[in-house]
Amino acid sequence: MDMQSSGQQADVCSFNDAKPVALPSQTSLLPHRSSSVTWISALLLSAMVLSWSSGFIGYRYVSEHSGVMLATFWRFVLAALLLLPLVWRQLGELSWRHWADQGVVGLLGIAGYIGPIAVSIALGVAPGTSSLIANLLPLSIVLLAGFVPGQATRGWQWLGIGLCLIGMLIASGSSLEFSRASIWAYSLPLLGVASLALATIYQKQSRHPPLPGLMGLFIQVCAILPVFALLALQEGSLRPVMASGFGFGVLWLVVFGTLGGYGFYWLCLRRFTLQSVSGALFLTPPVTMLWAYLQFGDPLAVTALVGVALTLAGLPFLRRPRS
Repeated sequence: MDMQSSGQQADVCSFNDAKPVALPSQTSLLPHRSSSVTWISALLLSAMVLSWSSGFIGYRYVSEHSGVMLATFWRFVLAALLLLPLVWRQLGELSWRHWADQGVVGLLGIAGYIGPIAVSIALGVAPGTSSLIANLLPLSIVLLAGFVPGQATRGWQWLGIGLCLIGMLIASGSSLEFSRASIWAYSLPLLGVASLALATIYQKQSRHPPLPGLMGLFIQVCAILPVFALLALQEGSLRPVMASGFGFGVLWLVVFGTLGGYGFYWLCLRRFTLQSVSGALFLTPPVTMLWAYLQFGDPLAVTALVGVALTLAGLPFLRRPRS
């Protein structure tokens, strides 16, 4: 008994005297994790900018073969057909609130944005001017951000917004043209900007559980199809143009402009602050100009590069300060 107790005592003493094994602290892993998150965030925002810019490139292809509304109608018809097999099994689980909620987002954010801008061009507003007005979207989102709890712009973020705005105006200012179109026609792009900005705020502050991205986009596309069908009929007919250029342009708009553009836009809106999303959108005009220069040989002004530099300088200020 004495030997057993003394042995147990020795074991206890040796256990107490043992030095703890050094384990990697959780904080030591944070820099690597933070770096990974930063890279993922940058990739998502870059994908959004490239996809958003691709819409303008796609319409360059179809404009030589058909009207804008006809191409837009078939763009969303094909998008709905591509999305349907991916969401078919989940459709029965949706309530009418899901359909109504995402239907409103689609009507405001897609039909309400694309429709007025396209109509303004048809009424005589120069495409460059209409595009410049449409590029005020990120500024509108920032101004409305105060209506979303915890998303108000403050402090140094205003400096970042100012630099991004000046950079965008410098980059796209060379395309500004004025025509004899009515004031009503010039107000349509502003209406489109306001519509998408409202859809953005509505989606950001929604209290409903978020739907999977593809499901939400499918409902939005279904909601706007009747709108663009009516607009296309006013242009002439719903019959697609049997030309390879038209088909390629529509397919481009489906994959990059719709699935990529709006898909990444709503995804980034879930993950990032309104200021971060808006700052990235300020890069859309110069990226589009650079893309058109590389793909179509359009002239690239030095002011576009200056605008990019100013916009990039403003982006770091848009980070929300830690509380």
